[in-house]
Amino acid sequence: MLIAGGAVVRLNDTARGEGIIVAQQHRAYDPVRTVPTLILRNDDYGRVERLLADGEDVKMEFHIVNHVYPEGKTSYNVIADIPGTDKADEIVMLGGHLDSWHSATGATDNAIGSAIMMEAARLIQALGLQPRRTVRVALWSGEEQGLLGSLAYVKQHFGTAENPRPEFSKLDCYFNVDTGTGRIRGAGIFGPPEAAAGLRPVLARFTDWGVFGVSASTSRVIAGTDHTSFNNAGLPGVGFAQDPIEYNSMTHHTNLDTYERVIPDDVHKAAAIVAAAVWHVANRDEMIPRFTKETMPAAPAAAQ
Repeated sequence: MLIAGGAVVRLNDTARGEGIIVAQQHRAYDPVRTVPTLILRNDDYGRVERLLADGEDVKMEFHIVNHVYPEGKTSYNVIADIPGTDKADEIVMLGGHLDSWHSATGATDNAIGSAIMMEAARLIQALGLQPRRTVRVALWSGEEQGLLGSLAYVKQHFGTAENPRPEFSKLDCYFNVDTGTGRIRGAGIFGPPEAAAGLRPVLARFTDWGVFGVSASTSRVIAGTDHTSFNNAGLPGVGFAQDPIEYNSMTHHTNLDTYERVIPDDVHKAAAIVAAAVWHVANRDEMIPRFTKETMPAAPAAAQ
């Protein structure tokens, strides 16, 4: 409609107070189907709206430079291994996503999640010991556009429960952090009750930090973060529950998502919790229990 009407730009009201701007994307990703969109502070948008309502002639000047990059040429996952020993062919993964929205630096979504996972890996290496299973850190790209990096990796390396690749049986589980700077309070894992029971002993060591336990999930729905790419395939994905702090009210996809929103003590503790959980799983005699072929929950229709 806007293109047919000759519009050269679209203005959106961020609809948030305190100067917060939520800037995401136009899902068309196609310049022939939409016009450039700018997001104004609620105060500025309201002033323009009032002037127009009073019959004033509002004039604006814009200088917009957009670039369209070739598909598949600019997004990369970052992968690194700590080699295992007697169970090196089995893999314990941990990760977060590197990409973020452009209105700020993406400190809580999800630079801090990536930093927590890198610090967890450093803590494991600092032990001076090798884990039994290979520990693999994955920092994903394209998460904000629909979990593109993790979905592609899972498809390429593991397949699905219905159409498994050889590595499907070798992934023990995947740990994910992607809900801000808040302290870890617990975890959820895709699998039978026994899967949650396998993680409870290690998280129970952190009850004095307010960690409350582990729950099991049967959902294979792709949701808002990367561990659900693994769940969707029928693999044990672990998502950590965190204190919300200002995540949904202040920083998530806004111009305030900067380094100043990070709480150092909480993320230091988060890295220690993740490192302990990964080390525990990497050195167990048995892999974390998972659904069998007979007990596997049905995949969403689009994923089968």
